[in-house]
Amino acid sequence: MTLTPHVTPRADLPPELEAGLRSLLIAAYPQFADFWAGTSYWGSEPEWHLWLADPAGVPAAQLGCGRRVAEVGGREVTLVGVGGVATHPAFQRRGVGLRLLRELRAFLHTQPEVDFAFLQCREEVVPFYERSGFVRVPNPVHYLDPDEDRWVTDHGPTMILPVQAGLGDWPVGERVNLRGMPW
Repeated sequence: MTLTPHVTPRADLPPELEAGLRSLLIAAYPQFADFWAGTSYWGSEPEWHLWLADPAGVPAAQLGCGRRVAEVGGREVTLVGVGGVATHPAFQRRGVGLRLLRELRAFLHTQPEVDFAFLQCREEVVPFYERSGFVRVPNPVHYLDPDEDRWVTDHGPTMILPVQAGLGDWPVGERVNLRGMPW
C-alpha cells in the first residue's frame, strides 16, 4: 500500500485539505461527528498536521501537533503535543497508524529544540502508543479544559516520546503544567 507522508503547517492548510481531515476524523470517530464537522482539532490549534495520503491524495491517517514550553516539576520542558490521531477505518489494522507515528518521530528529529513528544490517551490505546516508542509516565497533567473552560488536573494515561532529551531526563511523577489547552 502506497501512502505518502505530508507535514502541512496549519497556517498553510488549504480549505480542501481541512475538509479532508475533518472527513477522516468523522469516519474514525463517528460518535463525535457533529464536533468534527466544524474543525480538525480539539483543544490547542496545532502548529502542523502530519498526514498520510492514499494514492488519490485523500488523507488516510492524520495527527495534529504543536510546540509548547510546559512546566514539569518546576522546570521548563519543550514539548510537541500530539492530538487528533486518527486512521480512516478502511486503513485500520494494517500498520498505518504505526507508520504515521514513525513519520512523526522522523519529523520530530528535525526539531532541535524539542525535548519530548507528549500525549494523553484512553487506556485502551496505550499499547498502540507503546508499540511506537511512547512511554507511559505517572505524571498528573494540569491544563485548561476546552470543553469546560476551566483548569483541571487529569490523571489519565500520559505518554511521552524522547526526542532531543533522554528518557532519564523526564521528571517522573511531577505535575505537568501545559500552560494552556491540551492538543
